[in-house]
Amino acid sequence: MSTRQVTEEDRKFFEFLAPWRWPNVGPLELNLYRELVETGELQIESVLENALAQNSNGTYQRISENGRDGTYNSDAKKATSQFRNNNVAKDLWMNSFKISSLGNKIGLIRALCYSREQECFYFFAIPHKAYRGLKEVEIILDTSTGYAKPKGIPQGKWARYQVDNFKILATITEAEAEQLMPVSAEFFFKQLFESQEQ
Repeated sequence: MSTRQVTEEDRKFFEFLAPWRWPNVGPLELNLYRELVETGELQIESVLENALAQNSNGTYQRISENGRDGTYNSDAKKATSQFRNNNVAKDLWMNSFKISSLGNKIGLIRALCYSREQECFYFFAIPHKAYRGLKEVEIILDTSTGYAKPKGIPQGKWARYQVDNFKILATITEAEAEQLMPVSAEFFFKQLFESQEQ
């Protein structure tokens, strides 16, 4: 039996999502929700699904069916970065988000991702046609030969599906996600520096 109900990253997800999920609750009620997260009675995944639906401007509602969490076939996912040495002999390092369990998904993936190294959140809206037939996608943030401090800049195929903020993640449609272009490096650095100053 596990003695650990919650991770430090779960706490980060909760603190980020709480104002989106419960914008009008007082500190006592919010502390009760924190306690429920700590004991495992309130799941971060459910908080994420509800917060997205609540902030979708009526675009969809939360449901719980095979292959989707929301009407219009969307599905919410959360991921935390993994920074590791993939090949010790060649000293190859990678920092990435892995979004898994996609085999039965039938629509837009709304992914909220937390980088341990940058201590900030990233948002990805991945249309079904981009991941169809895959069981998982890995969004690469950094690669290096030899250890290098991670910079946290999304790169590769999946980077084009990054959106600017949680509100866009909640309201974007599948058709809009299919049209996404890469986020500029200038915008990303501005966002990263602003989050580190807070």
